[in-house]
Amino acid sequence: MIIDSSGLFHIRNAYAITEMASMGYRLVTTSLVVNEVKDARSQALLGILNMEVIDIDADHIKQVKLENSGLSDTDASIVALALDLASQGIEVAVVTDDVGLIKALRRRIRGIRIITVNVK
Repeated sequence: MIIDSSGLFHIRNAYAITEMASMGYRLVTTSLVVNEVKDARSQALLGILNMEVIDIDADHIKQVKLENSGLSDTDASIVALALDLASQGIEVAVVTDDVGLIKALRRRIRGIRIITVNVK
């Protein structure tokens, strides 16, 4: 399960995510997401969730951005990570509220699971 920064900012029930982690779900994010998260609540949540932080190659981010105009580097890193995991045969779910990111993920990865926490 990949957690985007908007997922961290808007999640209302951290308990649900910690339960998923305790059930064996692998919680991951990218270093760009970690760098983007500045508020104390989200920083604390990062620590509580004990997420694995994965660095994404800058060239992979650049390629994703070329194929998906309008994505930030952080959003492109989430798409790149999702593509990497899916190519390994791993079922991918992404926690995000970012509509542009959701559209890019759905265009690129068939059957991806999107978990929204605050989309209006």
